[in-house]
Amino acid sequence: MSLRQGFYAAQGLAEDELGAIRALAEECNNYEQLDLKLNWPTLHSRSKQESSDFLYYEQGKLIGYLAVFHFNTHEAEISGMVSPAWRRRGIFTTLLDAARKECQRRKLPSLLFIVQHHSASGQAFAAALHPQYDHSEYHMTWDPAVVPVPVVSSVLQFRQAQVEDLPILKAVTAAAFQMPVDGVDWYTEKAIKYSTRTYYLASIDSRVVGKIDVNYDVQEAYIAGFGVLPEYQGRGYGRQMMNWTIQEILRHDQQHIVLEVSVDNDNALGLYTSCGFRQVSSDDYYRQTI
Repeated sequence: MSLRQGFYAAQGLAEDELGAIRALAEECNNYEQLDLKLNWPTLHSRSKQESSDFLYYEQGKLIGYLAVFHFNTHEAEISGMVSPAWRRRGIFTTLLDAARKECQRRKLPSLLFIVQHHSASGQAFAAALHPQYDHSEYHMTWDPAVVPVPVVSSVLQFRQAQVEDLPILKAVTAAAFQMPVDGVDWYTEKAIKYSTRTYYLASIDSRVVGKIDVNYDVQEAYIAGFGVLPEYQGRGYGRQMMNWTIQEILRHDQQHIVLEVSVDNDNALGLYTSCGFRQVSSDDYYRQTI
C-alpha cells in the first residue's frame, strides 16, 4: 500500500486519521506549551457528505491539518496546525485555500479563526491575514478533586430534551443570548438524535427556564450553550443547573469536563469557578469576510 503524500480533503475521519491528528496536536502543543482547540466530539462525528477536514501528508505522516467547524449559517470556525519542522513552507496556506473554497461553496459569509493566545506562530499567521479581532475565550476544565454540590431543589426539574423540544431550545437560547430566534439554526432533529450530543432542560412549574448542551466523547465532555432566561437570572438557578449537569456527566463515567467562556463575562466566569472549573488556556478569535 502506497503512503499518503501531499494534500487530502477528507469526508468524515477514519480512526487512523483521528489518531494522526491527535499525535500532531500533541507534537504542536508540546512545542509551544499550548492546548489547541480541536472540538474532539465534533471530529468524531463528522459527516461523510461534506469536506470539513483538510490534511497534508509527507511520506505517510500527517504534518498539517485544518478543521472547519460549521455550527450555523453565519460563519465557519477555523482551527489547525502544522508540524514545527514543516512550517514556513506554505502548507497551512494550501490547507486554508482549500477550506476557504469549501466555505464559499457553502455560502458562508465569514471565517472565524481560533488562535491560542500564547501561540507565537498562530498569532503571526493570523496577523498576516489582516483579520478583524472578534473576541477571546478562556478554556476551562473541571477539577475532579472538587466534590460536586448535591442539587436539592423543590423548584427546578431537570430532563433531557427530545425532538419535540426543538422550538423551546431555540427560544431559550435566543432569549438568554439576546439574539433573534431565526438566528438559532443549529438545533435540528438530526442533531438532537445524535448519540454523543445531549441537551438538558431545567423547568419551573413546567416552564423551561434554562438549558445546557453537552457533547460526550471518549476523551471529554464538552459543555456549551448554557443559558438561563433573563427574568430567572440572578436567583442561583444557573449554579444549580451547572452542578446538576456535572453530576449527570459523572454518571456517564466521564470526569474530564471542559467548557469555554468569554474573557469579558465576569458573572459566568465566577459561576464556573465556584463549580470547580479552572482556566487552562485562552483563545483569540479573528473574523475575516470570505
